[in-house]
Amino acid sequence: MALKGLDIFKLTPKTNCKDCGNPTCMAFAMKVASGALSIDKCPHMSAEALSTLSEATAPPMKTLKIGDLTLGGETVLSRHEKTLVSKTLYAVELCDCMDEAKQDAVIASIPKVDYERISERMYVEMVFVNHSADKSAEDYVALVNKAKALGRPIVLSCTDVAAAKAAAKALKGTDFILDGADAANYADMSAVATEAKVILGVRGANLEELHATVEKLEAAGNKNLILDVGTASIKEAYANAVEIRRTALKDGDRSFGYPSIVNVAALAKGDNHLEAALLSLFTCKYGSIVVCSEMTYAKALPLYGLRQNIFTDPQKPMKVAPGIYPINGADENSPCCLTVDFALTYFLVSGELERSKMPVNLLITDASGMSVLTAWAAGKFSSSSIKKFFDEFDINNKIKSRALIIPGKVAVMKGEIQDKLPEWSVIVGTTEAVQLVKYLRDEEWKKSYKAPAADGAPAAAAAAETEAAPAPKKVIPAPPIVVTGPYKLEDKEVKYKGHDPASKQFVTIGERIHCISPAIRKAMETYDEGPILKRAAEQIAAGATYLDVNIGPAESNGPELMQWAVQLLQQNFNNVPLALDTANKAAIEAGIKVYNRTNGKPIVNSADAGSRIDNINLAAANDAIVIALCSADGIAKDNEERMMHCHNMLERGLALGMESDDLWFDPLFLVVKGMQDKQMDVLNAIKAFSDEGLKSTGGLSNNSNGMPKHIRPIMDSALVAMCMMQGLTSAIVNPCDLRLMETIKSCDVFKNHTLYADSYLEI
Repeated sequence: MALKGLDIFKLTPKTNCKDCGNPTCMAFAMKVASGALSIDKCPHMSAEALSTLSEATAPPMKTLKIGDLTLGGETVLSRHEKTLVSKTLYAVELCDCMDEAKQDAVIASIPKVDYERISERMYVEMVFVNHSADKSAEDYVALVNKAKALGRPIVLSCTDVAAAKAAAKALKGTDFILDGADAANYADMSAVATEAKVILGVRGANLEELHATVEKLEAAGNKNLILDVGTASIKEAYANAVEIRRTALKDGDRSFGYPSIVNVAALAKGDNHLEAALLSLFTCKYGSIVVCSEMTYAKALPLYGLRQNIFTDPQKPMKVAPGIYPINGADENSPCCLTVDFALTYFLVSGELERSKMPVNLLITDASGMSVLTAWAAGKFSSSSIKKFFDEFDINNKIKSRALIIPGKVAVMKGEIQDKLPEWSVIVGTTEAVQLVKYLRDEEWKKSYKAPAADGAPAAAAAAETEAAPAPKKVIPAPPIVVTGPYKLEDKEVKYKGHDPASKQFVTIGERIHCISPAIRKAMETYDEGPILKRAAEQIAAGATYLDVNIGPAESNGPELMQWAVQLLQQNFNNVPLALDTANKAAIEAGIKVYNRTNGKPIVNSADAGSRIDNINLAAANDAIVIALCSADGIAKDNEERMMHCHNMLERGLALGMESDDLWFDPLFLVVKGMQDKQMDVLNAIKAFSDEGLKSTGGLSNNSNGMPKHIRPIMDSALVAMCMMQGLTSAIVNPCDLRLMETIKSCDVFKNHTLYADSYLEI
């Protein structure tokens, strides 16, 4: 976009009326600049300002509509720069040069590929109808009418003006594209397209001729265009597609700022394998419409999967729609398997359920696209969210079976879910999807199933009737805290040395007391001190400033568990300062009540600019530090959006009486594998925080997720050095990573935050 957020803000009414749905005109301007909002959402914008902004904020590639389908509107070359917005559409070619039997066969094949993947319909969106020079207009119209019966948008590939007019007349009232304007006939073809109010496809012997023809059409007032990259050779078509897109997006040449069409059927010349490869190639670079000779499932399954991966927002997890998914002919009497909406989880679980050949209802609940354990730790997959899902989707009335199988990795939730859904028999299933086949075939789930009574009483009541003395729900109370004295790790005493809050030294927040770790999760379930004290000692000995204590959602015992953990750690390690990490606000408040501030304020981990902004209120009310994630609904698209969230949260905190130093802003560190192009944005965001005198932090080790273990320390230490030189003041890391800690201490020397001595690494 030509204009930045501040430029747009200057043209707004500056009344903060909120009629656009945003709290301030500045917030509105920032969203317009990021592409999240259209300028017409402001009802009070002057006509002059609207005119100025419409042109300036328009994407470099025009957005075109054909029926419900969208073409163009792209602003970047790579999905990792921001996101690609209009997916490639596929068309199957028909030609009046085919005999009638062949035509009918192609038409019959088009509807056969039609399926759903991750809540998206996969099918042939368009029909490409080609006119041969030696065929009459009547022959062409007859074929067009056959294609019309499919009910899909048609691309008329025709350079003959008379045939084009006749075909356009036959398609009157439908959605179609006329592809056939060139240097010789552009004026007549433009007249046909204009009269029919359709998109006009433009061709050229080369890019220079194509550009000149487009300029002439634009001068005549036609800007409803799509560009044909040509079929002279694969090399030339590919080069043209790339050059057109680069010229529009990088050079700002709006005469090439239109979607493109690529006929790979003509390029492949009957080679089916080559055609499949070209379909993939031009899906990536940069066909808006790609034409093939046929679409079969063999072509479609990998091709549509590729397209879906490319044309999804890389900053948002791939999700499936929540709901009931019957597998293997399941009905209302079939057992239910419950899991989250993360696409990979869905495919793994559904695939294994199908392989079992057993009828099962797969229940998908909204977990913000997170995996099972991640969603559970973040409070997105909890007994409360599951109860809400059951209510919203009316599961109790739609499903008569009362067998609910939950993932084995969250077995700890069984009691909480049973309390929320007493009429169901909650069964702990397998820990891995691959185990489901045997589990279902052997009917292992029935061993734990308690069927409802004959009178329809809840499962819990039925169980009570069939058991003489039902065991009460096991509740493990928090035991008294045992102070071990100076904790010994490999015969060395470990004692927290203290931290000067006024120091400029880098603050390391140890991340290893986390409920996702099986050992820590089990220790928290049973109040086992040993694993938690050991992890704490290791991190403190390695030089951690704070320890992050992530107890997960802990819906049933969150306050009790957090108080136990806080007291356990602080009493055994000289009041080590802690970050209280949970989605359970009551647990954070409980932890703060018993927190000793001798060595630093508690940290509330975390708030954001969306649904968790009230955690800033919690921090303010308790004189705590808060980690403020610069995000709302998903990762910010760019740094303007990050800074908008930052300023919104800073304003909230200051209004509540907080000091700016008590808000630590998190740009959200992104995984290098898949989001490499976004790493410099994160670094620039840290610099922006620093330039405004703000403190910053974040889960730095997120960047190396998915990398081999021996690579992660290299990447983490390199990144922390770059971040510290940009002004990063803190990070949530693994302090037991020696390379990382040595890098942090060395950077503190270079930044003059610690006095150099030959033994500085031992300090």
